[in-house]
Amino acid sequence: MAKELVHETKSKAFWSGRVTAWCGATAKAGEYSTTWFASVTCPGCKAARKARKAGKK
Repeated sequence: MAKELVHETKSKAFWSGRVTAWCGATAKAGEYSTTWFASVTCPGCKAARKARKAGKK
Protein backbone atom coordinates (compact mmCIF):
# COMPACT_ATOMS: atom_id res chain seq x y z
CA MET A 1 0.00 0.00 0.00
CA ALA A 2 1.32 3.43 -0.95
CA LYS A 3 2.14 5.84 1.84
CA GLU A 4 -0.18 8.86 1.96
CA LEU A 5 1.42 12.28 1.49
CA VAL A 6 1.20 14.51 4.54
CA HIS A 7 1.60 18.22 3.78
CA GLU A 8 2.47 21.12 6.06
CA THR A 9 -0.24 23.78 5.94
CA LYS A 10 0.90 27.26 4.99
CA SER A 11 -2.49 28.99 5.05
CA LYS A 12 -6.19 28.30 5.36
CA ALA A 13 -8.91 30.54 3.91
CA PHE A 14 -11.39 31.46 6.63
CA TRP A 15 -14.54 31.61 4.48
CA SER A 16 -13.96 28.89 1.89
CA GLY A 17 -11.87 26.50 4.00
CA ARG A 18 -9.36 26.08 1.16
CA VAL A 19 -5.88 25.17 2.40
CA THR A 20 -2.50 25.79 0.79
CA ALA A 21 0.56 23.72 1.68
CA TRP A 22 4.14 25.01 1.66
CA CYS A 23 4.82 23.01 -1.52
CA GLY A 24 2.01 24.84 -3.32
CA ALA A 25 -0.59 22.06 -3.20
CA THR A 26 -4.15 23.24 -2.51
CA ALA A 27 -7.32 21.48 -1.42
CA LYS A 28 -10.94 22.56 -1.07
CA ALA A 29 -12.89 22.18 2.14
CA GLY A 30 -13.84 18.55 2.64
CA GLU A 31 -10.95 17.22 0.52
CA TYR A 32 -8.47 17.02 3.40
CA SER A 33 -8.17 16.05 7.02
CA THR A 34 -6.00 17.65 9.66
CA THR A 35 -3.96 16.02 12.39
CA TRP A 36 -1.88 17.48 15.16
CA PHE A 37 0.81 14.84 15.43
CA ALA A 38 1.74 13.68 11.94
CA SER A 39 5.13 13.62 10.27
CA VAL A 40 5.32 15.61 7.05
CA THR A 41 6.04 13.20 4.16
CA CYS A 42 5.73 15.57 1.18
CA PRO A 43 9.19 16.20 -0.34
CA GLY A 44 8.19 19.73 -1.42
CA CYS A 45 6.99 20.70 2.04
CA LYS A 46 10.14 19.24 3.61
CA ALA A 47 12.32 21.27 1.22
CA ALA A 48 10.35 24.45 1.99
CA ARG A 49 10.75 23.85 5.73
CA LYS A 50 14.50 23.32 5.33
CA ALA A 51 14.81 26.52 3.25
CA ARG A 52 12.84 28.52 5.86
CA LYS A 53 15.06 27.23 8.67
CA ALA A 54 18.23 28.01 6.68
CA GLY A 55 17.02 31.58 6.16
CA LYS A 56 16.55 32.18 9.90
CA LYS A 57 19.90 32.93 11.51
